[in-house]
Amino acid sequence: MKRLRRKLPARERGSVAVECAIVIPIFLFMLSGMLFFGRLFWHYTVIQKAAHDAARFLATAPLRDMMAANGADVPLALVASKIASDEIAELNPGGLVFVPSIQCFVGTPPYWDSKCYGDKVPQKILARVKLQVTDPFLDAYTAEFTDGNPIQIEAVMATDWVGN
Repeated sequence: MKRLRRKLPARERGSVAVECAIVIPIFLFMLSGMLFFGRLFWHYTVIQKAAHDAARFLATAPLRDMMAANGADVPLALVASKIASDEIAELNPGGLVFVPSIQCFVGTPPYWDSKCYGDKVPQKILARVKLQVTDPFLDAYTAEFTDGNPIQIEAVMATDWVGN
């Protein structure tokens, strides 16, 4: 039996190399975008969980602990801030800036008094966590889209105070 072998004409040699040269940069660009946005959403999920845990901790604090500090922020608000900071530290953000902010609101809207101490019972607890995210791998390319600034993401968790 004779094998049939198809021979490519001379003008089609090297066409696969040209196709790869065109497709590979597009594929790498798409892959780097998916990795960057995946990392961005992962960071957002972590700071959202950190804000939730900090607000939940402070919302369930007993009244005697909320009124323990006379005229100063409640040590519990500092503990809630530390909870958020520790959860964000697990991201290993390196030089990234993160700012946990814990607030208690007393009064009726829109006349909220933002304090976590005193003789009044807080009605709302607000935990806000901000994080600046940069891309350590493709920063030269992503900086072009963000004007050289890091992307700032923020998670806010508001809940009613339910302590006793």
